[in-house]
Amino acid sequence: MFNGINNLFYPMTADIYYATQTQNDFGEITSTWYKDRTVSCSAIKQNPNSRTPTFVSPTTNLEYDIVINFRTNEDVQVSSENEDYKVTNILITNIQDASGTVIWKEDRDNPTVFEIRAIEPMMNISSNIMGYRIHCVRRETQVL
Repeated sequence: MFNGINNLFYPMTADIYYATQTQNDFGEITSTWYKDRTVSCSAIKQNPNSRTPTFVSPTTNLEYDIVINFRTNEDVQVSSENEDYKVTNILITNIQDASGTVIWKEDRDNPTVFEIRAIEPMMNISSNIMGYRIHCVRRETQVL
């Protein structure tokens, strides 16, 4: 029964990446990203009722900013290896609809990479965690 409900609530998929960090001889910290898993999810752009896209802000410098509301029933702060990660060490990419089509992409071959700004648990009527609402924004550097 719950699998059918989860398919209804989370018909999309996305890839979750985590960073491992190393420090060189000069003290610079370098992050290396690796794909941990694919999760079931749902994602919509922030302010979906707007008729005008707010992706481009006409200021002195042109900014391309996509903000999405992402939901999943999995705790993305815990990896499949049961390790805890801070939101600054997690990336979400390759968000696909139920038919496998990439929703947000930079070009034909590169899905948009999102970083997490906030994670909020969603509670059921028994006050148990039933999923997570994640506020995501397009990452300025799209290279993993």
